[in-house]
Amino acid sequence: MAAPPASSGTLPPVDGLRPGRRDEPAWARPPLDLLAPAARSRLIAADQHRLAKGDRTDWGDRDCLHLLRSGWMAQFRTLTDGRRHILRFLMPGDLVGVTSQFSGSVPAPAVALTDARVATVPVAELIDAASASAMRQLCVILALENAQAHETLLSLGCLNADERLAALLLGLFERAAARDLVSDRGLRLPLTQLDIADALGISPVHTNRMVMKLQRAGLIRLKAEWLQILDGPGLEAVAQWPRPLAWASRPDHAPRPQPPSGVRRPPGPKAPAVPQRTAKRILVVEDDQVLALHVQGILRSLGFEILGPAPSLEDGLRLAEAGDLDAAVLDVRLDHGQRVFPVARTLQRRSIPFSFMTGYTDPELDSFGAPVIQKPVEAGTVTAVIEQLIH
Repeated sequence: MAAPPASSGTLPPVDGLRPGRRDEPAWARPPLDLLAPAARSRLIAADQHRLAKGDRTDWGDRDCLHLLRSGWMAQFRTLTDGRRHILRFLMPGDLVGVTSQFSGSVPAPAVALTDARVATVPVAELIDAASASAMRQLCVILALENAQAHETLLSLGCLNADERLAALLLGLFERAAARDLVSDRGLRLPLTQLDIADALGISPVHTNRMVMKLQRAGLIRLKAEWLQILDGPGLEAVAQWPRPLAWASRPDHAPRPQPPSGVRRPPGPKAPAVPQRTAKRILVVEDDQVLALHVQGILRSLGFEILGPAPSLEDGLRLAEAGDLDAAVLDVRLDHGQRVFPVARTLQRRSIPFSFMTGYTDPELDSFGAPVIQKPVEAGTVTAVIEQLIH
């Protein structure tokens, strides 16, 4: 939709702030996407601070913006008697510190729910306070954070326990889908039942009962930190959810167990037929999830399908062994000191061309004879290398 004329007094649409590449609701988008390209590039190129699972951060300087590059975190407040409430769960692409630029308050502390990476940049290097466009970007991010906070208040104030849990899961799925973290209606959910309880304002025992209730109803499956939505419309009905999620619809061939009393669900729509693959498919292995999404966006703009992104050596090997691939882009250094070379050797065995991505020199690269994309990654370099691999 075209932007309204200036005389109307209406602000242009949010899509004007970033490339349009998804149809998710505005509040589900990664806040990083809402910044101007120059600010996004500065954050993506910034040095990163690594946090191990369980580490806490108080964020430090309030005159900075902090970008979660990979992993999950939870912002929280603790009462004087030790009780904790989780204010929001953070995913890759989320920003911390925007509110502080206007309120002067320190961001709520956060704990790493998984190994995580955070980039920190002074606001003065990202935002020109004299620029109306730059300030509008911050205002849009604040407005969307406010909309999410209102949904949380509505959930805590009006919904019962199973409705709150269903709404929380749908909200996490909606945000994760906007970051391409959902596959096969599933999501890695690294939350303990205590984390969920502290977000919903109920006890861990009650949380466990509600999780089991939704599982017995055939609405979700939760096992080993892998959460699948089995019946999207059914879960939406429980949550009083206002926005149908097309990606969560239940396929017409799936079994539909009868729900226990107290859980209602309408018949699920039939899933559309899966189109036959026509585009070339590229495997991306990259443990920095923001950079992975950046590379993925470049490749999609060139008309390619993406397999992954795979965040670990294990996932990369699995996809390289079994995936229907035309080429691959591999980050050399992965988390925990691992290197991607076993994936490269698997691709060589399958005669699938690939390129490395790295910001370092490594003598072992020469033995593969593959092209190298230097970090920080630029669209022109990726385009040239992929064309070399494919053609």
